[in-house]
Amino acid sequence: MLTITEECINCNACIDECPNDAIYNAGEEYVIDGQTYPSMSDEFTFIVNDLCKLCEGYSDNPSCIEVCPVDAVVSSEMAAA
Repeated sequence: MLTITEECINCNACIDECPNDAIYNAGEEYVIDGQTYPSMSDEFTFIVNDLCKLCEGYSDNPSCIEVCPVDAVVSSEMAAA
């Protein structure tokens, strides 16, 4: 699983790269199976891990990690450390 840290500058590079539409703007609601959910963050771009497939079938590594100019996209395990 991935997470976006507080280093995020909300440049949206990750949103543009995500092939699964799993990344949303701060404050934005998201939809899973027709059900709308409130934003997970009002400050930073966020990843909905239930939608994230780690770019499987698209790229060897998650594209959001590759394009982030401030290295704010990390594995959830790294963020917890």
